[in-house]
Amino acid sequence: MAGLPEGTLTFMLTDLVGSTRAWESAPSAMREAMARHDRILDRRLKEHHGTEVPSGRAGDSILAVFARAVDAAACALALQRDFVAERWPAEINLEIRVALHSGEAELREDQYHGQVLNRCARLLATCHGGQVLLTSASEQLLVDELPEGAELRDLGVHRLKDLTRPEHVFELVDAEHPREFPPIRSQQPATNLPVQLTAFIGRDGELRELRELHGRSRSLTLTGPGGSGKTRLALELASEVVPEHADGVWFIEFGPVSGAHLVPQAVADTLHLKEQASRRLAETLADHLRERRSLLVLDNCEHVVDTVAELAVELLQECEGLKVLATSREPLRVPGEVTWRVPPLGRDEAVRLFADRAAAHDAQFRISDENIDLIVRICECVDRIPLAIELAAARVHVMSIDEILSRLEKSFGLLTGGNRTTVSRQQTLRATLDWSYGLLSDPEKMLFRRLSIFAGRFTLDAAEAVCGDDLLKPDAILDLLGRLVDKSMVWRDAARYRCLETIRSYGRQQLEQAGELDPIQTRLAAYLIGVAESRRPGHLAEWLDRLEALYDDIGATLAWSQKADPELGMRLAVALDVFWQLRGHASVPRQFAEAILAQTSPDFPRRPAALYLAGAFAYLHGDFAAARRRIDEAVAEARRAGDWVTLLAALERSGLMAAAAVDLGASETALEAALELAREHRDQAAEASILHQLGLRASQKPDLPTARLLLEKSLELRRTLERSDEASMSLTFLAAVALLQADARTARRSIIESL
Repeated sequence: MAGLPEGTLTFMLTDLVGSTRAWESAPSAMREAMARHDRILDRRLKEHHGTEVPSGRAGDSILAVFARAVDAAACALALQRDFVAERWPAEINLEIRVALHSGEAELREDQYHGQVLNRCARLLATCHGGQVLLTSASEQLLVDELPEGAELRDLGVHRLKDLTRPEHVFELVDAEHPREFPPIRSQQPATNLPVQLTAFIGRDGELRELRELHGRSRSLTLTGPGGSGKTRLALELASEVVPEHADGVWFIEFGPVSGAHLVPQAVADTLHLKEQASRRLAETLADHLRERRSLLVLDNCEHVVDTVAELAVELLQECEGLKVLATSREPLRVPGEVTWRVPPLGRDEAVRLFADRAAAHDAQFRISDENIDLIVRICECVDRIPLAIELAAARVHVMSIDEILSRLEKSFGLLTGGNRTTVSRQQTLRATLDWSYGLLSDPEKMLFRRLSIFAGRFTLDAAEAVCGDDLLKPDAILDLLGRLVDKSMVWRDAARYRCLETIRSYGRQQLEQAGELDPIQTRLAAYLIGVAESRRPGHLAEWLDRLEALYDDIGATLAWSQKADPELGMRLAVALDVFWQLRGHASVPRQFAEAILAQTSPDFPRRPAALYLAGAFAYLHGDFAAARRRIDEAVAEARRAGDWVTLLAALERSGLMAAAAVDLGASETALEAALELAREHRDQAAEASILHQLGLRASQKPDLPTARLLLEKSLELRRTLERSDEASMSLTFLAAVALLQADARTARRSIIESL
C-alpha cells in the first residue's frame, strides 16, 4: 500500500478498556463515543506524523506506525491526555491503553508481518486502561529525546505470554498528571503478601486440606476466635497458590478499617485503583478484576462482615476468574462459601511453637527432659492457641518455665473457679492477655493501651507525639517500646511498629477502662493535623506518601470526631484537602463533610468549610449538580461568617468548575475575586495558584500574551516560596504558551528547568 513506511519503525497498538460492556449496556452512547475516539485518533496521528495501518484495525483496536519513536511517544501521551479530558456520554467510561515497540517488520500485501508485531501485541495485553507501555527497543530510541511533559518509569523485566525472551518494560508517564497503576499483567503473578519473619510451625495436614478446598471453591473462609492462627494459616495457603493466580494474590487487612464505608477503599488502595467520577468503587473494582485470575485474601472481616460479604458477592458474580480467601470470627455467609474452622494446634506442634518462640527471646533456651512436661502443661493450659502460646513463650527471658506455668494456672483458676471445662477458647485467650498485661510495669501498661489508638502501623515519632505526656515522658518511649516488643505485645516491621488486631482490640478496651480514649484520640488528631500542615516546599511527593501511610488512622480519627469533636475533625479534614485531591480519595471527605452537615446546627463554626469539602469532592465524584449547590452555599456562608480562608478556597473551586463547564467568563470572575482575597490576606501560595489558573483561562481564549504574563507571575511567586513542584507545573504550561508564540528558545529552557 502506498504511504506505508518500511525499515526500522515504531509501532503503536491501542485498545479500549471497558468497550465490550459499554456496547452491551449502551450501544447508542457507545456509537457516539467511538466517533469521538476516531476523531481524537485521526487528529493526533496527523499532528505527530503517524500512519494508521488499515489492516491493523480490529474492533476498537488500531495499529499505527511512526518513522520516529519520539513522534509515537508524543502521540501516545496526547491520546492519554485527550481521553482523560474528554467528556464522554454519561453511560460511558472509556480508557485507552497503548503499547509501543520499535523494530523492523516485513511489509507484504498492505500488511506488516514479523515478531515485532507479536511483541507489541503481547505488551498491550499487559497494559491497564489509561497506561502507555513501551519496550526497551523503543526506550533506547527515546531516552535522550523524550516528548515535552513526559517521563519514563522503569517497570523491570517481565515474561510476556508465548514469548521466549523476557522484555524490559517501561511506562511513559505524563509528568503533569502522573497516575499510579497496579502491576502490569505479565506472566509472573504479582502479590503483596507480607514476608513472614517467624517460622511456620506444623499445620501440614490442615494446609493440605485447605489446598483441596481452595481448588474446588471460589469463596473459602477460615473462622475461629482471635489468636487461633487464622491470618497466618491464610497467608501460608495464599503463598502456596500464587502460581495458580496469574493476575496476582492480594492481601487486604480490614483490621485497621474504622467503618464499613471504607471497605471498598481498602481493596482499591491495595490494587492501586482510584475512584472514578459517577461510579461506585465496587464497579471500578469489578471492571479491574473481571478478566483477571486473581485471589483476594480478606483478613479480619468480623467487624465489617456485612459490607465485606456484599462486596465479595458482587465481585464474585462479576468476575469469573476471581477467588476469595477470608479470615473472620464468623462466616461471610455468601453463596457458595466454604467455611473451615481453624482448630487448636496439635500437642507436638504446640510444643514446637513454644520452643521456637522462646528461643527467639532467649537464645539459650532449649527443650529438655526437665522442662518438657511443664511446657506441655503450659500449652494445654492455654488450649494450644497459637497467640496465647507466643505470649507465654515471650516470658522465658525473665521467668522460669515453672513460674510461667504457676502464674498461668493461677490466672485460669480465678477465671473458672477451678472448673477448666467451662472455659471457651475466647475466654482462654482473654485470660492469657489479662495475664500478659498484668505482668507489665505501670509505664509499659500505659504505653501499650495508648498504642492501641493507632489503627495501623506506626512510627516511633508518632508514638512519642501521641502517647507521651507528663505521665509518660516521650524520651522513655523508645525503651518501653523495646520491652513491649520483647514481650510480644507489639511487633516491629522495619521502621514501623504494629499490634496484632486481637491484641490491639484488647489494648483499646484497657484504654477505655482507664478513661483515656478521648484524650489520646485527641492527641492523635492533633498529630495528624500537624503532619497534614507540615508540607515543605519541594517535598510534595514525600508529604503525600507520609499521609498515605497514615490513611487508616485518618479514617478512624474522622469517624471518632463526628460525635466526639466535630470541630477538631473538620480541622483535620480541611488540612487534608490537597492530599485527598491529588491522591483521588473523594468518598471519605465527602461522606465525612455531609455527615457533619447533617448532625450539626446551622451555626456550627466550621459549617462553611464542611460545605466546601462536600462540594469539592462531590465534583471529583462526578456529581456536578451537588457540587455546584454545595460550593455556592459555601461561598455564601463563608462570606456571612467572615471565613476568608474557606471563601478563598470555595471561590477558586468555583472558578475551576466553571472552566470545566466551558464558562470562561464565570471562571475568571470567581478566580479574580479569589485573587483579590489572597492578596488582601497576603496568602502568596494561594495567589500563585490562582494566577496559574487565570493564565490557563487566558490561554483558552486564546490571549497568549496575557496567559504568558500571568504564568510568569505565578512562577515568580512559586520560586520565591521555594515550591519547586508547583513551579515545575508553571514552567510546563509556560513552555506550551511559548511554543504557540513560536518562542522555541523559551519553551525549551522552561521544559529543561521543569525537569
